[in-house]
Amino acid sequence: MISETEKRRTEKPLGIYLVEAGIITPKQVKIALEEQKLSQDRRLGEILASHGWVEQQTIDYIVEKIILPERQTQAKQLSYSGAYQSDRLKSVVRSDAEVESYSAQQLPSRSRELKLLLYPHRITRFLLVVIFCLVAVSFFFKFTQYYLQDYLLRDLLASLFDINGEQNFPALYSWSALLFSAMLLATIAQIKKINGEGYVLYWKGLAIIFAFLSIDEAMSIHEKFMDPLQARFNTSGIFHYAWVIPAGILVIIFGLTFYKFFAALPSKTKRLFLIAGVVYVTGALGLEMVAGIYADGRGEQNIVIAALTSIEEFMEMSGIAIFIYALLTYINTHLKGWSVKIECANKLDTGAQL
Repeated sequence: MISETEKRRTEKPLGIYLVEAGIITPKQVKIALEEQKLSQDRRLGEILASHGWVEQQTIDYIVEKIILPERQTQAKQLSYSGAYQSDRLKSVVRSDAEVESYSAQQLPSRSRELKLLLYPHRITRFLLVVIFCLVAVSFFFKFTQYYLQDYLLRDLLASLFDINGEQNFPALYSWSALLFSAMLLATIAQIKKINGEGYVLYWKGLAIIFAFLSIDEAMSIHEKFMDPLQARFNTSGIFHYAWVIPAGILVIIFGLTFYKFFAALPSKTKRLFLIAGVVYVTGALGLEMVAGIYADGRGEQNIVIAALTSIEEFMEMSGIAIFIYALLTYINTHLKGWSVKIECANKLDTGAQL
């Protein structure tokens, strides 16, 4: 009878299958193995998939259709009876040189998993495409309102896609992105608390701020204060939209409060936070002030205001997209043993994990 140790030495590891298929490189396998040493409960295939080097369904297919049948045939040839139970097929994919710990999935009682992996670059590209489309469509309908004759559903479509409107598609995107940011911040705060690390209250504070910004975007709270402030202080010019005054004060308070926290961030995260903040504030306050100057003399219903508003909202949305990218990369890079993954699983007597 062949011993378990001898049998494993004859088995080709998962990494070699993937490299031979041209799906990943030996360097990527090495990186994944080094990462696996730091987190023994994570599987090699899971780590490779989390980096975006290979899709999880590709790994599942190779294990089920290639590796397991090959192992079964090999087991029969070696007369290794009893090692593979009729109700449990176990395969340990190991290699002295490449793979030190990898357990394969038991397949007779089928397991079905749906995994949604969040890749920072892909998500950010998707968000930027959505932002560009929303802004372009909004400006197109504004242009048709000012320069083209009326057509079927023109005003309705312009309202639904008005980048500066309420309760429409751009508004839905904006508050959803802010809420997603708040959820990521709350997740980081919880992980920091579990790991016993510092600045937990700052992360929680950011989560609360972004949750409020999401509510404000959905309900346009700040705009309800604009007319009373304008009437009270008789503002004009750069303060035509009077809400920028308290908003500017709050930005200064925010900067002073979170300065120590910001200084302690990793350099890449700090740089991304700074870019996101500058882009967002420049759009939200800077261009709002420029638009206020023009609106004072020409009114608000013209193509120039529509263009300035489009640029303003584009910068605000882009700033949040950059911020989301910063949070996702921070989670994947700087939180010990954690990565962003949403997984829905319904397993039936799975036994060993893949």
